[in-house]
Amino acid sequence: MRKENEKRILSQRILSICFLLLIVAGTLIISCRSSESSADYKKNHPSAKEVNMGLPNFIPGNNDVIIFNYSTFLLWSKIATYNLKTGELKTLDSIQIRQITFPKFSPNGKKIVFTGSLDEDNQNRNIYIMNADGSSIRQLTNYDFSKQKQRDLEMSNFVIGPSFSPNGKRIIYAKSRFKRERAFPLRGTMDTAWDVYEVDVATGTEQRLTNFDFYEMSWPHYMPDGKRFIFSAMGPVNPKGRGPKDFREYEKLYQKNFIFIMDGIDNELKPAFTYGSNSSNPCVMPDGAIIFLSEASVADSSKATRDLFIYRKGQIKRLTQLDSWIVLATVSDDGKQIIFSKKSDKKARNSSKWLMNTDGTGLKEIKIPLNLLKQ
Repeated sequence: MRKENEKRILSQRILSICFLLLIVAGTLIISCRSSESSADYKKNHPSAKEVNMGLPNFIPGNNDVIIFNYSTFLLWSKIATYNLKTGELKTLDSIQIRQITFPKFSPNGKKIVFTGSLDEDNQNRNIYIMNADGSSIRQLTNYDFSKQKQRDLEMSNFVIGPSFSPNGKRIIYAKSRFKRERAFPLRGTMDTAWDVYEVDVATGTEQRLTNFDFYEMSWPHYMPDGKRFIFSAMGPVNPKGRGPKDFREYEKLYQKNFIFIMDGIDNELKPAFTYGSNSSNPCVMPDGAIIFLSEASVADSSKATRDLFIYRKGQIKRLTQLDSWIVLATVSDDGKQIIFSKKSDKKARNSSKWLMNTDGTGLKEIKIPLNLLKQ
């Protein structure tokens, strides 16, 4: 009888303890919920109103006007143009597409190509084209994100950097095929298995131009002849084509020279030229000269720096010495000016936008009144 009473008392104590734990847990949940930021707080927080701006591009035939995408944390990204001389700012507010990036004009200035998404989670990125005034938007590609797995990798179909061919009839871009875990110690996933593609503007027919499943890739650009294209990429897989079969073999031959010129047919995997370390992110001038980025860190320095260079007729000239990390660059259609984005340090979060002549002179910062875009 005594043992039964002891068991009953123990059971009651256990039930009491469990009940108290439930009360405490409930209190904590309510406390957490009450401490959550309200919608108004999030909307009015300074970080929600911070405007992020993509790399601007020149309007053909008028280097005074640039086009760019911008966004805040709570707003759909949009497109605007800015006159560098008059300060006139125009926004194209009628475009109801999320995550707009990479707006660029056609050679005749009548069309704009960009990437964007129609879904809430920004998974299905596609290429769109529209008139210069923002009218007649047409979706060119129809990529549908799928969570099917292939080779234990999640399908991706992420597109970046579309731009027109010299005759305006085709658009070239980079597209990934898979997502994979980032290499240690980095966390999260990344888009990978990149290659160069193009789409016919009239028909929407897509063609894959390279077959190397690159680990990473920059924006591709057509060369002036409209037949070849230029880009930079790392980590190729080359089971069939000419040249090295993987990145180790490639780097043994060419070090970290990752700028390629190809034609989609005779795609031998070899660099367009060899220079320095980690040369990347090329863009092309009307005469075929190549603007590119390359690491320029001083020996024994703890700070990594990257500057602009030009490759023309076998000769390389350094254009900047800014003790900073240049991220991206683009050149005007007449080859006279460059716009680039730079950070004070490779690990810095924010970047500034700069304008410069292609001979390295006339450097000045582009200061767009982004407070006007917060409205």
